[in-house]
Amino acid sequence: MSSDKDKIYGGFVNSHVFYNIIKSLSNNISAARASYCNMPAGVLSDTDSPDSDKKKNKNSFGEDDAQKLNIAFIAFYGSRNYGLQSPESDYDFFIVYYPNFHNFFNNKFIRYSVIEANYDYFITPFHEFIHHAMNGNVKFIEPLICGSIYFPDELNLIFKNNAVFQEKNIQTIFRSSDSLLSNLLEEVNQFILLNYEKNFNSFIGLANNKRLNIAKDNYTSNTIVCKDIYGYDIKEAINALRIIFLAQNYLSSGKIDFFVKNNDAYIEFEKICIDIKNKIISKKDILQLLESMIKNINHQADKYAAFSANNNNKSYFIGTESINKDTDNFGFRREELEADIQKKIENICKKNL
Repeated sequence: MSSDKDKIYGGFVNSHVFYNIIKSLSNNISAARASYCNMPAGVLSDTDSPDSDKKKNKNSFGEDDAQKLNIAFIAFYGSRNYGLQSPESDYDFFIVYYPNFHNFFNNKFIRYSVIEANYDYFITPFHEFIHHAMNGNVKFIEPLICGSIYFPDELNLIFKNNAVFQEKNIQTIFRSSDSLLSNLLEEVNQFILLNYEKNFNSFIGLANNKRLNIAKDNYTSNTIVCKDIYGYDIKEAINALRIIFLAQNYLSSGKIDFFVKNNDAYIEFEKICIDIKNKIISKKDILQLLESMIKNINHQADKYAAFSANNNNKSYFIGTESINKDTDNFGFRREELEADIQKKIENICKKNL
């Protein structure tokens, strides 16, 4: 996936729309060239979380707030990582920033979402992004595993080499990124792959929440159209299925694989999706199917947990016996890695105060 990142996201990242978003939020623009009159609006909150798919309405967002954003990286998630995008698909991404002293001292961090016709983004602080990923949150794990992340140096190069930007004398906007950051994200990736139980529980928990949303007729503004056409939220159903198949592949192979298209692990998933879109599978059918699949995969996980307990190793519970033989020290390595990552998060945040 990482080698195809520019092919998948390059068109958007090279656009004036994306440049203007980053320019307006970055505190590294020279004062003479900075312009905040077209600031994307958002809702500031100390409690908002991207764990929910509910989007916020837009309110005004001031210049002083924009200047506080020292952007660490941009992380894309969504259908393009799965190979399931359509011509109508939008771009979904995180703008991850380093908190400043004011944020920590007052325990107030900028978190808000913006919705536009062809893109949605969520702003979140650096340390929280990393901790969400280490707690198994699928949305935060995804860009790390898929490699759909752009660092400041990459964006500098893209903007600098854009011929249209050169003609208009548009300047690059970032200082150089820190090698400590890329090294940290590599360690976080390693940790994620060792964090079996939290990841699995998060995957299944999210799939079950989506199943409950379907049962309760909880629609979003983007999926309400499904109500009249299909009688239920098929987007939520397809996403629930995709996550269950992700968890199933993870459970059996020990690998987290988000890419769906032409992937043997997702053959059955793609068949079911076709039936859903052709109205062969009703709301009642999909609810029964999701419930059955979640029950079966939990039963399989319990069997692996029992296998681990019987072999006096409770540090993992996933995968086949052959996988488990290679993971005897994962519990110790995970704890050691977690402590190291925590120190690096603190050091990077201190350095960028």
